[in-house]
Amino acid sequence: MDRDTLIAQADFARARLLGLLAGVEKSGQDVAKVLAWRPGPGRAHLAWQAMHCAATHDRYVNVRLRGATESDPDLVKHFGGGSTPADTDIPSLETIRTKLEATFVVFKDFIKNTSDTEMARVMDFPNNVKRSVAESVVLLIWHESHHQGQMHLTWNLYKAAYGVA
Repeated sequence: MDRDTLIAQADFARARLLGLLAGVEKSGQDVAKVLAWRPGPGRAHLAWQAMHCAATHDRYVNVRLRGATESDPDLVKHFGGGSTPADTDIPSLETIRTKLEATFVVFKDFIKNTSDTEMARVMDFPNNVKRSVAESVVLLIWHESHHQGQMHLTWNLYKAAYGVA
């Protein structure tokens, strides 16, 4: 796969996610309230969705693709797949941006520095899934876009609930 295209896709998805967070910040709303707001019982808030993107990059790149350990086990524990969004200790916008940046740099470096042979390597994943390293990179880009879409919906529902233009 063409690394420049993969990186451009990752950058585009990340710009959309960061743009949504910037929109929340510029909205005039209480940012902490917006980040913690849930669109319904049991649904994830914006803070969890964004931190989940960071946690997924950490776990997927470091554990699944590199066979190492998470760089931030606490992040993965509280925001990784299978975690439950908490109503307490909602991370600040600054913390969210810092975690997103830290894991995104590692993800992009992985794309840039992984050989063609390694990108073609097929791996075994849970649930009897087999996918190449390159397909896993595409999946991570899609995953972020998926959660950014959920964040967009949550933000729009918040605005509708509170009469925000």
